[in-house]
Amino acid sequence: MQFKHPELLYALILLVIPFIVHLFKLRRFQKEAFTNVKFLKKVVQENRRSNQLKKWLILAARTLALAFLILAFAQPFIPSGKTAKQSTSTLLYLDNSFSMQLRGEHGPMLQHNIQQLLENNQENQAFGLFTNSNDFGIISPAENQSELQDIDYSSNSMNFDLINLKARQFFNEHPADVQKLVLISDFQQNFGDLNKLENVEYHFVKNEAQNIANISIDSAFVIDKNLNQITLKTKFSTTEKLDRDIPISLKNGEQILAKKSINFKENKQQEIEFRLQAEEIENGIISIEDNGLYYDNELFFSYAETPKINVLSVSGSDADFLSRIFTEDQFIYTNFVENKVDFSAFSAADLIILNEVDQINTALQNQVLEKAKQGTLVCIIPASTLQLQNYNPFLSNLGLPTIQSKQNRELLITEIAFEHPLFEDTFEKEISNFQYPEVQSFFNFNRDASAALRFQNRNAFLMNSGNSYLFSAGINQDNSNFQNSPLIVPVFYNLGISALKTPSLYFEVGKENTFDVNIAGSGDQVVEIQQNSEESFIPLQQNTADKITVTTTDLPENAGNYRITYQQNRILPISYNYPRSESDLNYLDINEFENIEKQTDLNMYFESAKAAQQIDVLWKWFIIFALIFLSIEMLLLKFFK
Repeated sequence: MQFKHPELLYALILLVIPFIVHLFKLRRFQKEAFTNVKFLKKVVQENRRSNQLKKWLILAARTLALAFLILAFAQPFIPSGKTAKQSTSTLLYLDNSFSMQLRGEHGPMLQHNIQQLLENNQENQAFGLFTNSNDFGIISPAENQSELQDIDYSSNSMNFDLINLKARQFFNEHPADVQKLVLISDFQQNFGDLNKLENVEYHFVKNEAQNIANISIDSAFVIDKNLNQITLKTKFSTTEKLDRDIPISLKNGEQILAKKSINFKENKQQEIEFRLQAEEIENGIISIEDNGLYYDNELFFSYAETPKINVLSVSGSDADFLSRIFTEDQFIYTNFVENKVDFSAFSAADLIILNEVDQINTALQNQVLEKAKQGTLVCIIPASTLQLQNYNPFLSNLGLPTIQSKQNRELLITEIAFEHPLFEDTFEKEISNFQYPEVQSFFNFNRDASAALRFQNRNAFLMNSGNSYLFSAGINQDNSNFQNSPLIVPVFYNLGISALKTPSLYFEVGKENTFDVNIAGSGDQVVEIQQNSEESFIPLQQNTADKITVTTTDLPENAGNYRITYQQNRILPISYNYPRSESDLNYLDINEFENIEKQTDLNMYFESAKAAQQIDVLWKWFIIFALIFLSIEMLLLKFFK
């Protein structure tokens, strides 16, 4: 038993007062003459014993009444919970990712969790709360009902590391004897590994979906196009094989462009191709009918004829291989001999290639450096007979490594950096046993750079620094067979299409997306992205002489079809979709985690937390006992003879 006000126990010293009163009470006796007291001796002895018993009973009743009264004011209690007397700081993580759209035993899992938070609305209850999209700080369900009811699904997700980072910050700001971190989620496998924080109790409230059957539209991309028609391939997946036809529709706004169906009887992944007219699609939507997750039942896209990319080369060697790659359907390719350059053509160039130029004169250097400052891609193929005093200052100004020496020996090109941005989405799988191209001579450089291709000795064959690319050897037919290698096309074609980053069919919400708007910016006018006349935002943008480079990150927050506007004029359609990571319905087995409290329902956690803080209050009983003993004293005084 413990006391809320133990300092009041000093009042128990007052219990000596009844003893003093009873033991030292003085009485004055008056003598009376009496003839014969012999027959009274027995009566006197009996009365004396009776009076002594009465006095001791009254003393006991009075002392106990006073003692229980003092103890009642000290407010005794018994802490039935293990943390009842300790200060507690509680932080809840509520998973509001799209996977929480699935239905549990009581309906959609996220909505059920919110309802349970609202039901546990004791006035003195407060805890920290954060979701994938919001940090609420300390809240009380009784006072913050509207904030809780407004929690919606988010395209963001968190892993254990991010959750621990939030928890560490919270507990540093709100220290306590007991620190509890409560995770309310379905615990998909993308949570990663758990590295627990010290002195923090972990509680997992795992939501179980009744049915994880789900069909997802994963991606769409153009695989073929000509003047009259484009072919759009769409990939679908399901968590379970289904022997029924799933209807699919493709629309441009309200206009139906195509209808098909798909069956997952044999395979959980399927592909569908749509052949469409090669005309602008501003509000494209591919949709399916499915009762699982509904965020992945639609995929938004937009298609517009992309402007041709201007590629300019200055050559001191044969440039026929470039003209075969940069074809007229996608590129405007212009080649100049190194001593007959029209510098006026540089202003429109999106990609500049210096193809084995022996000597880069001052005028050419100035033009290339000026365009590089504006963000134009530059690619340099060194000449075998180059002049170091001419090349190295130019390379240094571009931020590239400088040449140290030339090696006249054969070397194979054996390694592809598949993760390099130049080869993004180029190869379906990583390959290592391809026919290696070779060079007869090459240059050594003073430092390393980001390599897209490497020699067998691990030195870079093709490297870059920002928007500037550099080969370490000439690729003319006399020095190398690289022009005959399968790598020649993806290298230069990807350089070409990356020179002007036109909007893709769609971008992903929440990621950094960069694209170019092929207009010349002027004054204070800016590019805006609009979904309708009322909703718009101004993205991060950079103006150059002939284009505006736009970058979006946190905005837009919602998937959908948008339009790019400039000076209130519509320029291009653009679309955004949510990432499909939440459609991977594979879960962690939380039973594998040790020293963690596990519940299947949020109410179960609140009940266990309440039990841990439970206190049995006893002061009322002590008041009752005090009254009982006071009543006994009164009865003794009145009826005990």
